[in-house]
Amino acid sequence: MTVNSLLFLAFLAGVFLLYYVLCPVKYRWLALLAASVLFYALACLASPLYLLAVSVVIWIAGMWIDRLEQECKEKIGADKAMSAALKKEYKGKKKGVLITAVVISLGILLVLKYGGFFVELGNRLTALAGFTLPVPDFAVPLGISYYTLIAIGYLVDIFKGKIRAQKNYAKLLLFLAYFPQMTQGPINRYQPMASQLYEGHRFDYHNFSFGCQRMLWGFFKKMVIADNLQPVMQAIFADFEQYGSVSCFLGCVYATVWMYADFSGYMDIVAGASELFGIHIAENFTRPFFSRSLAEYWRRWHISLGNWFRDYMFYPLAVSKPAAKFGKQGRKWFGVRVGKLFPSLFALAFVWTCTGFWHDASWRYILWGFANGVIIMGAMVLEPYFDRAKKALHIREEGRAWKIFSMIRTFLLVCLLKVFPGPANTAESLRFMGKLITGFRLPAGWQEILPGVGMGDAALLAVAVVILFVVDIIQERQPVREALAKRPAAVRWVCYLFLVVFILCVGRFQISSSGGFAYAQF
Repeated sequence: MTVNSLLFLAFLAGVFLLYYVLCPVKYRWLALLAASVLFYALACLASPLYLLAVSVVIWIAGMWIDRLEQECKEKIGADKAMSAALKKEYKGKKKGVLITAVVISLGILLVLKYGGFFVELGNRLTALAGFTLPVPDFAVPLGISYYTLIAIGYLVDIFKGKIRAQKNYAKLLLFLAYFPQMTQGPINRYQPMASQLYEGHRFDYHNFSFGCQRMLWGFFKKMVIADNLQPVMQAIFADFEQYGSVSCFLGCVYATVWMYADFSGYMDIVAGASELFGIHIAENFTRPFFSRSLAEYWRRWHISLGNWFRDYMFYPLAVSKPAAKFGKQGRKWFGVRVGKLFPSLFALAFVWTCTGFWHDASWRYILWGFANGVIIMGAMVLEPYFDRAKKALHIREEGRAWKIFSMIRTFLLVCLLKVFPGPANTAESLRFMGKLITGFRLPAGWQEILPGVGMGDAALLAVAVVILFVVDIIQERQPVREALAKRPAAVRWVCYLFLVVFILCVGRFQISSSGGFAYAQF
């Protein structure tokens, strides 16, 4: 079910009563487990089968790796002279278990989500031979991209000795399937989540009020801004040939704001819902539109995914033997300074290609990931030249004018990159890029600025976007909820009622369980 539906609110109310009224504190984690399984089963009856398969594999592999680690320590204690050899032997055994479990988990994901892409690619390569395979049309299980990464991170942390394996399968299943994180993340880590999920919490009015506030803010972002911007953006991308380049670029701007309001709105709703139970999930956004570079933007956007790629892919790749060889060649070709960057560039290129592919099994998202990686890598290589230019022009990096310029530049760059995922397919993305370059024409009328939106609705939408950015500006300086809590009750309730009225008058509410969020498809 989608979290902006009446069904979800009814579901959440039921879980709240079950957790605090019907369950003893010691067993309240079981209420969350039952709710999570039900939440997942309501999405699709077949989906839990894949979740169970992955969770069982990860559970067995985690305990196996943990047992090998303890066995190694016991043998070293008995024969310290053999410690180096024993560590090497057991590390190989643990790595074998880890690789097997990761291959199985990723294999399920690759077959279900990317099977059609690989078959199509194979058919293109074998077309000259005169045979093709039927393209499978799998129903992708809800949240599989998220819980697979959560599961792999958990297993790698056990392998590295950061955590001990969870022996209770039901508790591990709760960690993987916790319903607020299920459909769009965040990609939580085991260590900060385990005690929160399993200890059982007593009702706390502070958590309750702050959770409701955050959910209300998320509903405002999603239902007032995202859901009203989406048809405007889609109208431009779907029929971009009839628009000039200015309108097409506005479509990219709308897509950027829509995605932020949609995805961060979801995160606010589920983070608030989780806070009702005293559980604080990982933050996924820290006001990305205030970023001064593309690299900073991605450190502020989908933070849990970026951290996952950084810790489990970028760092291991950057210190790997292929990266070292690449760095050695780089020093030969381009000198010491640039050559030192080559291991990082090698890892970044791979990570950003995977990031694009993770979002969708299509060339347009692979191109989008590649373009982001090229820009970030280019900035790393050219950084000394940029510094010299700023010094020659007497630009103060900490000056207000340069900060504002850097933020606007980064925002426009992020908008331009929407040329890849915005249109329906790769061919249209390329044509859309051509339209931006060669089709300069000012909008002929209001319908080429905000197609399908009247002047009154446009004014309300503009007010909502301004409110969004004003709150983000305040949040950059101080936590908004804490600041609001210090205000008189009358002020607080005026703010709440204003948002409620705005949502009821302008928002698009999901009465059923259908409809949803952009990142749910990833």
